[in-house]
Amino acid sequence: MIGLMQAHGQSGDARYADYMERWARLFVNRDLRDLLDTGPKPRGERPGYCGYWSPAIAIFQLYEVRPKPEYLALADRVCAFVRDGAERSPDGALGHWIGSHQLWVDTLYMACPLLAALGRHHRRPDWIEDAARQIVLYAERLQDPRSGLFYHMWDWQTGERSPSLWGRGNGWVLMSIADTAAELDPAGARFRQLAKIAAAMLVGLRQTHRPEGTWNTILDDAASYPESSATSMFCYGLAKLARFKALPAAEALPVARRAWEAVNARYVREGLVTGVSAGTDPGNAANYKAIRTGTQTWGTGAYLMAGSEMTRAL
Repeated sequence: MIGLMQAHGQSGDARYADYMERWARLFVNRDLRDLLDTGPKPRGERPGYCGYWSPAIAIFQLYEVRPKPEYLALADRVCAFVRDGAERSPDGALGHWIGSHQLWVDTLYMACPLLAALGRHHRRPDWIEDAARQIVLYAERLQDPRSGLFYHMWDWQTGERSPSLWGRGNGWVLMSIADTAAELDPAGARFRQLAKIAAAMLVGLRQTHRPEGTWNTILDDAASYPESSATSMFCYGLAKLARFKALPAAEALPVARRAWEAVNARYVREGLVTGVSAGTDPGNAANYKAIRTGTQTWGTGAYLMAGSEMTRAL
């Protein structure tokens, strides 16, 4: 849905926003505890799971083009939960769900763009600061100082960290940096801090970039399969960070262009984006290599987002 809204922004095609309005109506009058699974009897094993937060990003983007108060109200309600209801580590980093006690890199994208965008809309720099601080806290625990890339998970109770550099997980991180940096003062300390994290990632991404333009599902493991969604996410993040001058365009855009060309050449078939790994929990290398691939909403969305940024760049 985020990808659809960005495609709408680049194409001006009203059908995308029309569809989004029909979709948003499924949620605007729902009880927030039901939407986020935080009621007295959770229906699943992951109450307050961060994947339930991210639709609010798309609904806020819909509000920006079709400003109906119920869209903003729903985005605000979810954002309030992220700020005040979600589980946090002792140093303030957001947990993956209530009771997880873990930082998973995908959590960043479920929270940071929403906090940053609504912080800009409501003139709440403290919300934007929270978004940026999440990325810094995650980098302290999960960014590999040698490669610049991110591990998947860290448990703040046990100190355990998962061992692999998951491709799509790094895509979530890079997109989070791009969307948060877009709301920061480029002369400010937080912008420079995020740019430094992204620059270290770019070094690792260039070193692990496959000759045909994709990345493996374990970035530094050539025996793992190439994966579509990570490739689209890196394309989006690098192109947007170059647009906002958080990364040098001369270094980031050639990598983004190769990624874009590779996804289109290898994975777009009859209107579907293929080669996307299914839902992935932290584990050892065998865990990532065993995940099936196919067509998934997050892969299609990342492709639409990458296309929107490459339209600007090219």
